[in-house]
Amino acid sequence: MAMAAPRVSFKVTILALFVVLTVGLSAVVSLMSYRRNSEATLHAAERLLEQEGERIVATTEQLIEPLFSVTNSAVLLPGIDATAGAHGEHRLAPVMFSALERYPQMTALYIGNGRGDFYRIAALNAVRGNARAWLQAPQEAMFAVQSIVSERGRRIERWRFVDGERRELGGAVDPDESYDPRKRPWYLAAQNTKAAIVTDYYMFASVPQIGLTVARSAGDAQATVFGADLTLTSISRALATVRASQLADTRNAEIAVFNLDGGLLAHSDHATYERLLSASDTPRIPGVSEVGGGVMTRILARAPYATPARLRLAGADGAQWLAHVAKLRAAFGDKSYVALAVPVDDLLGPLARSARETLLISLGVVLAFLPLVYLAAGAVSAPLRRLTGEIGALQNFDATSMPPLRSAIAEIQDLGAALASAKSMLAAFGKYVPKNLVQQLFGSGEVPRLGGERRSLTVFFSDVRDFTRISEEVAPEQLMEFTSAYLDGLVTVILEQRGTVDKFVGDQIMAYWNAPTPNPSHATDGCLAVLRCRNWSNAQNERWARAGTPILYTRFALHLGDAIIGNVGSSDRMDYTVVGAAINLGSRIEGLNKVYGTQVLITRAVADSIDGHFVRRPIDRVLPKGAVHPLDVFELKGVLPGHVAPDLAVDLHTVALCEVWTRFYQRYLSRDWSAAGEALAHFIARFGEDTVTRLYAERIARFKANPPPADWDGVIRYSTK
Repeated sequence: MAMAAPRVSFKVTILALFVVLTVGLSAVVSLMSYRRNSEATLHAAERLLEQEGERIVATTEQLIEPLFSVTNSAVLLPGIDATAGAHGEHRLAPVMFSALERYPQMTALYIGNGRGDFYRIAALNAVRGNARAWLQAPQEAMFAVQSIVSERGRRIERWRFVDGERRELGGAVDPDESYDPRKRPWYLAAQNTKAAIVTDYYMFASVPQIGLTVARSAGDAQATVFGADLTLTSISRALATVRASQLADTRNAEIAVFNLDGGLLAHSDHATYERLLSASDTPRIPGVSEVGGGVMTRILARAPYATPARLRLAGADGAQWLAHVAKLRAAFGDKSYVALAVPVDDLLGPLARSARETLLISLGVVLAFLPLVYLAAGAVSAPLRRLTGEIGALQNFDATSMPPLRSAIAEIQDLGAALASAKSMLAAFGKYVPKNLVQQLFGSGEVPRLGGERRSLTVFFSDVRDFTRISEEVAPEQLMEFTSAYLDGLVTVILEQRGTVDKFVGDQIMAYWNAPTPNPSHATDGCLAVLRCRNWSNAQNERWARAGTPILYTRFALHLGDAIIGNVGSSDRMDYTVVGAAINLGSRIEGLNKVYGTQVLITRAVADSIDGHFVRRPIDRVLPKGAVHPLDVFELKGVLPGHVAPDLAVDLHTVALCEVWTRFYQRYLSRDWSAAGEALAHFIARFGEDTVTRLYAERIARFKANPPPADWDGVIRYSTK
C-alpha cells in the first residue's frame, strides 16, 4: 500500500514564513534606521520647504502682474475715453474679452469716467457660480457686460450676457441705476496719481465678493479710469492648484496668505475658505483660525518675522510642523505674508545615502530567504489561485463541478473538498429557487427569516389553451418532454428580461419583476418579456405543427400593483414568494383572454407605467371576481417601428388598427351608441372581424334596445374566474 503524501499545516507554513522573513528584515532595517541622524532629515526637509516656498511666493505674486500689465496698456489705447453705445458695446470690448480669457484670475475689467459713465465686462466661468447666480445670468453665459450711461437726465444700466463666441443670450435694463463709479475707492485713488494703484481689499458692488482692484487714470479730459479686479477666491484657487501640483506627496500641507491683523486672505483648502467667504450676502474675510488644522494661528503668533523665516512649531494637537514664511509685495497689502506649513510626518525620510544602504541590506536579506520564499510560494499559491478562481465562479453562480484538488497542505485540500461539495449543493439548490434570489442571499450574508416587505411588482401569468385535453390525448412521456421544452423556452425569455420565476402550476407560469432585486423599469421589462414569450411560443407552435406535435397556444397577462414579497412557511421550511390581491388579479386578468379572444392582456397600471413606444388597444373596463375596484384592460400588440426592441416592432397596419379602435372605444364609453355602432362598422370594414368586435357589436345592439342606467360606468362584472 502506497504511503500517503506528507501533509503540512497551512497555518504552520504561513506563520513560519511570516516570522522568519518579518523578524529578520525588521531587525536589520530597525537597526540601520536607529543609526541614522533624524536631525539630518529635518534639515533636508527645511531646504526643500524653502525651495517650495519661494516658488509659491513667485506664483502668488504672478497673479497680480497681469492686472498691472493690462491696466497700464489699456489707458494708452485709442478709444479708452469712448462711451458705451445704445446696445452696450464699447470700442475696447474686444481687448477686454481677450484679456479676461487669457488671464482667468481676473474677474472683471471696467472703465469709468468723470461723467459717471461706466462699462464693465465680468467673467462668468465655471468656478464663479455665485456670481452667475447673483447676476441671474443664463447657464451658458461666459461673460456679463454692464454699461451705465446718462440719458435725458437719468442713469440707464444695461446688462448683456454673452457666450464664449460673443453671442448674446439675454440681458436686463435698469432705467434708474444709482451706482456711480466716481464714488468707488478705485476711481478716487486713481485720480490722485498718474501711476497704477492697488486698492485695499473691499467688497465689490455688483457681486458679493471681496478682492482688490488695480486701476490707473488715463489722464484725459473725461477723467477716465481703467480698472481690473482680483478676488480672494482667485488667490485661494491658485494656492489650491499649487498645493495639488507641487505638494501632492504631503497629505496635510497648508498654504495660506494672511495679514498681521489675523485676516485670512487665501487658503489652499479653497472649498472651506470660499464657503466661509460667501456665507452671507455680506462677505467677510475669515480669520486664520477658521480654516485648516490651526497651524496658521501658531505661525501668526510668531510674528513679526525676519522674512523669509524658517519655523519649527507644534500644532494644536501637538504634532510637529515645519513652516516657511515670506512677505508678499506691497500690492497684496503692507502686512501680507504667505506661509507654507507641512507636518514633519509627511516629509521625506532619511537622506539618500541612508535609503540606499537600507535598500541594499533589505535586498540582501530578501535574497538570502529567496529560495525558501520561492518554494513556499510555489506550494501555496498554485492551489490557492485555483481555489480563488473556483470561488469567483461560485459567486457568479457557476456551479460547474471542479476536478479534485491536490495539495500537500491539509487545510487547502480540505478547503477544495468543501468547495466542491458546496458547488454541488448550490447547483441542486438553484434548480428549485430563482438564481437571482440565491445570489442575493449569498451576497447579503444574512440568515433567511420569515416575513416580507410591501413592494410594487409587475406580475406575469401564462396559461396554455386546452392543456387538459392535450394531456389526455398525448402519451405522458411525450407530454413531459415537449412541456419541459416549452417551459424552458419561456423561462429563458423571462430571465433574460431580469424577471423572477415564482412557480409552475402544471402548464402555467407565474413570474414577477422588481424583486428580489429592485428594478425601476420593471413594467417595461415585463412588457418586453411577455411580447418575446408570445413570439417564441407562436414560433415554437409552428415548428411543432409541422412536426405533427400538438401545439401549446399560450395566453398571457401582466398586472402591476403592491404585494408582499418575502419568505412564508415555517422556520425550517420556507418559500420565497409573493402574496396579495395584485397577484390574484393578475391571474384573473389572464383568464379574460378566453372571453375576448386575445393573447396578451395588460392592466391600466402597467399601461400607465410604460412609455408610448408600446402599441396597445383598450379592450374593456372589468371587475373580475373577487376584485374591489374596476380595471381597464388593454391588448398589448408590440412596439412602434424604429424604437426599442426592433424584434417586437409591429407593422403600420397594426398601429392604425389600434388607433381606429381607440376612437371607437371612446365613443362607446361616451354612451353614444349610434356613433359607436358606426365607428365599429367602419373598423370591421377596414380591419375585419374578431372576437372583440363581435362582443361589442352584441353589446351595442343590446344597449340600443335597452340602454344602461344613468350611472353606468362602463364596467363589466365577472362572477367566475
